[in-house]
Amino acid sequence: MPYLSINAHHLARWRGNCLVRFGDPGTVEDLRSALAGMDGTYNRAEAALRCDLGHALLALGEPQAAQPHIQRAQQLATMTGSRRQRKRIEELSRAVTRALR
Repeated sequence: MPYLSINAHHLARWRGNCLVRFGDPGTVEDLRSALAGMDGTYNRAEAALRCDLGHALLALGEPQAAQPHIQRAQQLATMTGSRRQRKRIEELSRAVTRALR
């Protein structure tokens, strides 16, 4: 049976996931708040959240701040076996590398 966890932190994560695509600068704080509320039991959700946070920080011109989130997302995506997340993370990693040059 499918499982869905709904609480304020997961809703902030989903909201941030949507807003990051529009380049909303407030997304970073929403995602940081969601990350602070994660309890470490949802590795796939945390990987997606860190990916979104890395994307938002990169969009704000902060590639160095994005790096640790992208690296942790990579670790989590490897643990969960998520090909989709790993592909997205690889693209973000390349974008960070270009931004740091």
